[in-house]
Amino acid sequence: MLFFISFFMVLLSSYLFASTVCANNEEKKPKGPCTPLIWYITMFAQVVVSFEFLSLFKAIKEPNVLIINVLFLIAAILFWNKNKRPLYIPKIKETLQKITKALKRDKFLAIMAAGFVFMIVCTILLNLFLPVVGGDALSYHLNRASYWLHQGSLNHFTICDDRNLVMPINSEILYLWNLLFFKNDYGLYFIAFSGMITSLFCVYNILEYFNFSERRKVWSVLILSAFASVMGQATSLETDVFIGGIILASITLFLFALKEKNIVFLFFSSLAYALAMGTKSPAIIAFPGVFLLMTYFAYRKCKKEAYKPLITFLGFLALNFIIFSSYNYVLNFIDFGDPLGSESSKAIHGFRGGIKAFVANYIRYIFMMFDFSGFRYSDYVGEHITNARQAILTFLHIPADLGVEMADNNEVNNRLLNVKMGTGLLGFLLFLPSAVTAIILGIIRKTNKKINALFAFGAMFFINIAFLSCTIAYMVFSVRFLTFLVVLSSPVLALSYLKKNSIIKLLILFFAMSYFLVMSTNMTGRGFGSIAKVILEEKTLNDARERIRDSMYVGFEGTRQFVYIRDFIKSTPKGTSFAVFPAITEMYPIDILNSHGWKVDTLLPEKAEQYDYSKYDYVVTMDKILVSTVLLKKTKDMVVEYKVNEKGDAYYPSYRPFTCVYELHGSGFYTNGTKGRTIMDSRCFIDIPFFEQRGFRAEKGFNLVADNPRDSHFMTIYKNMKK
Repeated sequence: MLFFISFFMVLLSSYLFASTVCANNEEKKPKGPCTPLIWYITMFAQVVVSFEFLSLFKAIKEPNVLIINVLFLIAAILFWNKNKRPLYIPKIKETLQKITKALKRDKFLAIMAAGFVFMIVCTILLNLFLPVVGGDALSYHLNRASYWLHQGSLNHFTICDDRNLVMPINSEILYLWNLLFFKNDYGLYFIAFSGMITSLFCVYNILEYFNFSERRKVWSVLILSAFASVMGQATSLETDVFIGGIILASITLFLFALKEKNIVFLFFSSLAYALAMGTKSPAIIAFPGVFLLMTYFAYRKCKKEAYKPLITFLGFLALNFIIFSSYNYVLNFIDFGDPLGSESSKAIHGFRGGIKAFVANYIRYIFMMFDFSGFRYSDYVGEHITNARQAILTFLHIPADLGVEMADNNEVNNRLLNVKMGTGLLGFLLFLPSAVTAIILGIIRKTNKKINALFAFGAMFFINIAFLSCTIAYMVFSVRFLTFLVVLSSPVLALSYLKKNSIIKLLILFFAMSYFLVMSTNMTGRGFGSIAKVILEEKTLNDARERIRDSMYVGFEGTRQFVYIRDFIKSTPKGTSFAVFPAITEMYPIDILNSHGWKVDTLLPEKAEQYDYSKYDYVVTMDKILVSTVLLKKTKDMVVEYKVNEKGDAYYPSYRPFTCVYELHGSGFYTNGTKGRTIMDSRCFIDIPFFEQRGFRAEKGFNLVADNPRDSHFMTIYKNMKK
């Protein structure tokens, strides 16, 4: 209940503020799409700045958040009252009438719209019920919010996975807002869902801004929502579509700022982009492309005066970035000496390989658009697609693995696994041709304002791919970044609309309806049939949620590693204290137990010899080899005593109950100098005698054997015999 009170106050204060700042016309009433966008952005900004402020005093607690909500609401009411109490009333009826008229004129659109409604209803149902299950979410997206909750601040904490520390934090602050009141992950998927809805809203209004027909606007929105990865991210904690919506809001506000010559819209355009920069790094990668787009439209609208709105935007952006998005960049600088993060994280994700790697990455990302999510057609043509890509790289004399961090194993995706899904068939059948066509027509038909607008969005897509190709190493999971870039340039889909019914249009309808009706209910780990079966078999909805979380990606019958430790902790009396040595694993279900009566501390394996274990009832090691990417020293300060044999295996000359070795990025282990090299992680082994010497006894072990040795684990629980 307290969360809904907090949410309502943020919603109301942001509404009053947006209504007031947008009431700049003669009737003193808010008009146009800018008001709902400013309303949405203000809510996001208010939550971020509230938690960042409380974090400075380690005071993130329910009463303090509610007090700040009240203060913002009072300020908004006073501001609203002083400015003649304007109220934004959305023209829902008028818009629906226009859309209905367009649907009546095109039956294909009407059928597609029905599929869209079905997909939205299914997405809402999933988001209401489904627990957070993704590996990345349980390891760091949601996990870091749990740690912040228990320490009362957004500061860095002890963890073995540096993704929890170095990544931007704004979306996780929204998760923290939820966790703070619920102590559970109810409804968190609606954050990504709101990003999808914002994206669709902005695409519709951008096309309306350039006077495209209603049918083209509706078509573009429906096709974008039918992209596999867009649907997939609407029921996940991935943030690529979310920041896509935020940046499209920035572009929309910028366009209307040029039209209305409104500095307030420029401010909120910059605020939206600053919030995106503080949410995920692709927003920074895409900034040059987006700013070129803004420059293009500013010049076409303002000619010689174009520099004025651009400079104003940049000034506001710098200010808003400092206030709303710099928090974790500053922490990174304090803890790692670099705002971008630790040495290991930069080594893993950083671009390398020079001009050839840039060219290779560009080619790989273009070919990544050929995605068959949900369709087996790739079984017949996938090999030809990968062979064509390899032929181009060979012709250019570029090694296949140059600049690659995580390869795709020469496979064209056809699965509905969220982290590997691309835009699906509609991405390369409609979006890619539309983007290319927009550029060609923009060069040929220079006087057509509509075509020129789409030319800018099409060009931005290929410019953004260029910056993506030269800023990070290529990874198969970067398909999510590609989805983000597609969302930003999705207005080009207006070119793909066919007025006359034809076999091509029927084929497009078939694929769109397949995604709306079939794929939306059968994504990996989110199949409606499997979920319904679990609900019927379990006594309560909460039991069903936890069973789904425990076995996701294993078929609802298997179990994930964290289950054994979590269930053991819950079998002990509340108040029991645990020290856990993780191994870069899914820690959220374990750490959240701090909110339910148990005491769970995370320890770094490298520091094992330095801890005082007397205060713990149990110690848990979550694998034989404990891997940590959070290193205690700078690379240049590392000193080791182990040796490396001819096979490259690290070893100590004699047995020790505690040992650690260090892995160089891409080079195995080392024994001497590290000049010019970066250490990626530590790998520590803590044997039973180590804990026996400290008064502990091995109480229980879990031997999790998998076909793939990398998925096998041996977890041990030690009991303190002195307590």
